[in-house]
Amino acid sequence: MRPRIILQSMALLILTLVGIMIFWFVAKPQPTHYPDKPTLLDKDNPYADLFIPAFKLTDSNGNTIDETILDGQYTVVDFFYTSCPLICPTMSAAMKEVQNATVDTNLQLLSVSIDPLVDTPQIIKNYSKAFQADPERWKFVTGDMDTITILLMGMSFDLGALNTDDGFRNIDHPATLILLGPDRHVIKLYRYSDPDQLADLIKTARELAG
Repeated sequence: MRPRIILQSMALLILTLVGIMIFWFVAKPQPTHYPDKPTLLDKDNPYADLFIPAFKLTDSNGNTIDETILDGQYTVVDFFYTSCPLICPTMSAAMKEVQNATVDTNLQLLSVSIDPLVDTPQIIKNYSKAFQADPERWKFVTGDMDTITILLMGMSFDLGALNTDDGFRNIDHPATLILLGPDRHVIKLYRYSDPDQLADLIKTARELAG
């Protein structure tokens, strides 16, 4: 074989190998950047199988948002509805306390309405203002009931039936503050009405999202 043909063959082989390497690097899934701090999602975490699945909802400004607002962030989530007579106002007050106690961190908060027939973007915007929610850190969202049900199922929650026997629109729903890791899995559930648990949530959130 002539030297020129050998050199051409070798050059072609090298170009082919380089092309394969470039294709492999570009085509393979690139890792998502998450904060360096751990999400506590290990085999000893009883909540490790609970997570927020993919979704599309509408925020208080009428914009569509999806699950990517949670990716790479530590987030406290709750479920509420604006006409709730008892639990929701005090739970939202607890969320406000978390917001104010973590103002110097990267923690974000997300409140999801479970009553989309009533809770329009304007309604939830008015509600958020009543609790002095920072729109950059604490978002309020609403959307179709199917999507909200899927979110609840991801964390093994169910909604009870609408009850108006006492004159109020009562919906049995989770009364829990949920700390999510940057991979949308649950780190821990906290009872909003327990001062010790609320303090523990704030402490843990500050350590992780500080």
